[in-house]
Amino acid sequence: MKKLKVCFYLKGDKKNQDGETAIYGKIYLGNGYSTFSTAKYIQQERWAKTNSLRNPVRIDFEINLKNYLKNLTDGIEDKYNQLLKTYSGDEEITPLYLKNYCFNDNPEHKITLLEIVATHNEYFKKQVKKGDRADGSLEKYERMGDVISDYLKSKLKQKDIEFDKITRKFVYGLDDFLRFERKHGAKIGLANNTTVKYIRNISVMVNYNITMGLISGNPFSIYDGKLKEVDTTFLTLEELRSIENKVFTNRRLDVVKDIFLFSCYTSYAPIDVMNLRQGNYTLDEDCDNWLKTKRQKTKVKTNVLVIPPLKRIINKYKSDPECIEDDRLIPSISNSKMNAYLKEIADLCGIDKNLTWYVGRHTFATTVALANGIPMEIISQIMGHKRITQTQHYAKLMDSSVKKHMKDLENHFE
Repeated sequence: MKKLKVCFYLKGDKKNQDGETAIYGKIYLGNGYSTFSTAKYIQQERWAKTNSLRNPVRIDFEINLKNYLKNLTDGIEDKYNQLLKTYSGDEEITPLYLKNYCFNDNPEHKITLLEIVATHNEYFKKQVKKGDRADGSLEKYERMGDVISDYLKSKLKQKDIEFDKITRKFVYGLDDFLRFERKHGAKIGLANNTTVKYIRNISVMVNYNITMGLISGNPFSIYDGKLKEVDTTFLTLEELRSIENKVFTNRRLDVVKDIFLFSCYTSYAPIDVMNLRQGNYTLDEDCDNWLKTKRQKTKVKTNVLVIPPLKRIINKYKSDPECIEDDRLIPSISNSKMNAYLKEIADLCGIDKNLTWYVGRHTFATTVALANGIPMEIISQIMGHKRITQTQHYAKLMDSSVKKHMKDLENHFE
């Protein structure tokens, strides 16, 4: 028998006309949970001051509210015990089933697609809070709720859809909507790779709900959209030097320049750069400096020898107050701000490319590593790739490397 637990919390984005915040509950069974609204509200400061109404209270409103939540908990426990008495063992009692059994007139309520998105994202938020996943990934999954809502409203004229009513027509209709009708800024329609990634993300969400026992089967598994290989943007050696030699008196641009160069000489992704602390900067037995860490995304070790350009940047921020306070190697900045400021730097340096943080990572693979003869296997390890095929993509971009090897071949035949 799974252990039942009921707890209550404030849902910050739900407020009434009096400025009070909605009280929501969670039903936990084993490792799963389901949320529900209590239809009650309270001032946030009173909720905090009374320790979520667990402390003794004297105000009539709070006494009545505390009793209401207790009776709600007792009722859920009673319903759970009733279910256990008639439980045949054929189907698992999930938190969602128990919630529907307690609050709906029809205990056979069918889970909807937007409920699946919400369930996955609640779990993902916990992973982000623990540091196992990145904020950027959470934003990607949260965006899926808006994408699905837009599709449902514009094409099906409804707010949600029961999961078991999702058909092949629905899946490929979503693909068609994203490619030709979804608005993206001033543009209408998304590129192939963005469309494919969106639908793959939905499939990931569905699979999580399958794992939690809330549904069975994934209708999005029939989707066969393929990612197309795209040209990767990277800096030439001349462009890299132009940024390196550019002097900025503005601290904002100077810091962004250093963080970008840091990625160019380490291949670290944004989240990996921001996770670096003094403890990641070490000496080996030969007194050489190393950066030792694991990639947030793949958990693969990505140890990098600290070459002179890197050492200059690290030394520059040794006594920086912001870095000292957080034990960082270099200052912190959000991905969105970083990319906005990089566009400004590109203009000032006369670089006609869409400069983003990830261009630094690609520049490492091509201009810094491959062009200087570092073997593909070593580059793959430094970049945190699990498969060398991920790294081999960069080799196709390097005409200079091709020329170098062909010149060697030319000399051989001469």
